[in-house]
Amino acid sequence: MIFDLYEYHIYSYKPKYEYPFQDPSLPIDTRLDNLMSLLTTEEKIDMLWMGALTPDGETINMIVPRLNIRGFSWMGQAYVYRSASNGCNINCQSPTTDGNVSVLPQGTGVASTWNKYLIFQAGVMISDESMAIHYNYQNRTVDYKTGASSVINIARDPRWGRVPETYGECPILTGEIAVAFNKGLMGYTKLEDTKLEYEIYKVLPVMRHFVDYDGPDNGRFSFNAIISDPDLRATYLPVWKKLIDENAIVGVMSAISAVNGVPSAANKYLLNDVLRNEWNFTGYVISDCDPVGDIQRSFHYTATLEQAVAASVSSGNDINCGGVFQLLHKALKYGFVDLDVINTAIRRGLRSRFLSGNLDPIGSDPYASIPYSVVDSLEHKLLTKQIITESIVLLHNPSQILPFNLTKVKRIAVIGPSADDITVQAHTYHGTPSKWITTLDGIQTIASKSNITVVHTTGAFRKNDSDEDFAHALELAIESDVILFVGGLDASFEEEDTDRSTLQLPGGQSELIRLLMSLNKPFAVLIVSGSPISEPLIVQENRAALLWISYFGQSGDAIAEILFGFSVPSGCLPFTIPMNTSQLLPIDDYSMSKSPGRTYRYLDYTKAPPFFPFGYGLSYSTFTYTSPLSIYPNRIDNLDTDITVNISLSNDGPYRTQRVVQLYYEFVNSTVSYLPKRELLQFNKLTFEIHEEKTVSFVFRTRNLPYSNRQQIPGSVNLWIGNSYNRDVQATLTIVFDD
Repeated sequence: MIFDLYEYHIYSYKPKYEYPFQDPSLPIDTRLDNLMSLLTTEEKIDMLWMGALTPDGETINMIVPRLNIRGFSWMGQAYVYRSASNGCNINCQSPTTDGNVSVLPQGTGVASTWNKYLIFQAGVMISDESMAIHYNYQNRTVDYKTGASSVINIARDPRWGRVPETYGECPILTGEIAVAFNKGLMGYTKLEDTKLEYEIYKVLPVMRHFVDYDGPDNGRFSFNAIISDPDLRATYLPVWKKLIDENAIVGVMSAISAVNGVPSAANKYLLNDVLRNEWNFTGYVISDCDPVGDIQRSFHYTATLEQAVAASVSSGNDINCGGVFQLLHKALKYGFVDLDVINTAIRRGLRSRFLSGNLDPIGSDPYASIPYSVVDSLEHKLLTKQIITESIVLLHNPSQILPFNLTKVKRIAVIGPSADDITVQAHTYHGTPSKWITTLDGIQTIASKSNITVVHTTGAFRKNDSDEDFAHALELAIESDVILFVGGLDASFEEEDTDRSTLQLPGGQSELIRLLMSLNKPFAVLIVSGSPISEPLIVQENRAALLWISYFGQSGDAIAEILFGFSVPSGCLPFTIPMNTSQLLPIDDYSMSKSPGRTYRYLDYTKAPPFFPFGYGLSYSTFTYTSPLSIYPNRIDNLDTDITVNISLSNDGPYRTQRVVQLYYEFVNSTVSYLPKRELLQFNKLTFEIHEEKTVSFVFRTRNLPYSNRQQIPGSVNLWIGNSYNRDVQATLTIVFDD
């Protein structure tokens, strides 16, 4: 092999390479120029699409034997944001060809932790497992150096089927979580680092979907989203720019739908003018799998498929997930596309291949030494469990029903369709752990150590309203000291191609909950779903505790420990839970500010008060603010002045716990309708011992407030600590410009 030839010297040796592009000591641009000069036009085109795979899961048409270039996949493990993919298809539950891996909560569950440092560790964990499989698992089915990472589209409508995959409705929270997760994947040592640990990426994450794909999902291959430029700039684009600014992105997946009449995979304004020219993005853009043909077939944007692929690559969509780009050979011949466009596209892609180490000598990847023993290891099990613990949101807890008291409970009735069902632990796109632990499993483990009897029945069903098990469920509940209902949705209600029409629990769940509440026993309801469920009756009756968790991954014992007080809930909602669908605009209306407004940022709370607001989450402990909210300076005439906001708070007990401190702002006198009414500014999650007091500081510059250079300034800026609806403490910053 060429990579094994060495030129020996008396005191040292250095590798001898046939071509400069093979020498990792040379600058990437030098290597890239050399490789571009060696590749034929046919070879360049065949590297722009994803075809059949080698036995190792790499794309065959990426191989150039005459140049000793091995295989590669622009998007290998399709599910890296959940775990290493291990060859698992949608909702598979059995061990698969690439072994077992650690399985995280779905996207909204990751976001509900509000803990970017924990999510950075999750990214490191997943990239470790990816590299361990990539270099140690024989006959692996995919390439683990690349993968489809987070869905960072904004969950503007809770009915959208892919809300569970997102990080919620807030660009600020989404951006912080996405940056943290990607940096963990890419090979940063710490979240704050600006340089990688080594000169190559550990895993190349492809972020999805740029930029208008936010529902409806039914009909997405022909849907045209009408979006104003202010809404694009204020809501749909900021997360992507943040990732680019923080060097936390390598690949971008173009969206499926069209925006303002132009298919996303051929949208020159977004893919070239904004992404490249405005933001200086240097990575590659890859289509989804595979909407490129729909440029012609569904959108009728071009007359032929050859023109469609030409329009796509000419607009900045470099790579095709699928095989339609094979038609670029004909498109070039017919004059639909210039060779310069082909060269630009493959140059962007090849740069990323160099950055992945794919074109370096075999064995030189510093991550090749990660042992297979890390995969699904005890350490990773504990980290995954911690993420699940921190994702659980306590919404209602009258009379401190939770946690259940182990010393007083002799019998617990666990009722509901989701208590012992592993299908609600994983949504679409996931790996398979060595063991699924259901919520019921976790409760039984704790109960067995405390001489507590656990009885269980399904009670109600998700997919039909049968009451055939109601009587049995009520009988078990009557004979028990406490009752837990575990219900919600599964992936069949909210996934690709499937939107919801209601925010209520399906089947007979609501009716059974109503009957169980009438027993007047300690009762808790756990809702498992990836998007908002609104059942106001549970809160209005004030007879049950209420918790929410997303599709939570492998460790249901984390839930059991919350229920019995071994852990304390600290999650907060990553979305608003409306009262009902009457508060929502039509799902195909992309306006953010049209009355009553979308998401907490634009919602008119007087017209559409939420069931639970964005950022809401209770604790078993009580917190007291021990100081007013201080702003220094509280009056400025220079937008580049550093402003420090301080708040002190104390954990009054009775638990050691964590607390998310959220800082929001609003421009008091703003009359600009297309700008947010309010927005999260910064947040921090801290651990408090019992009776511990801490001061939390936030530092920012007014110029860096989104939209601050618009019509709001000069004026007053209200800042508050709390959540998007409740203002626990607040103060005002005054901005003046003296003549």
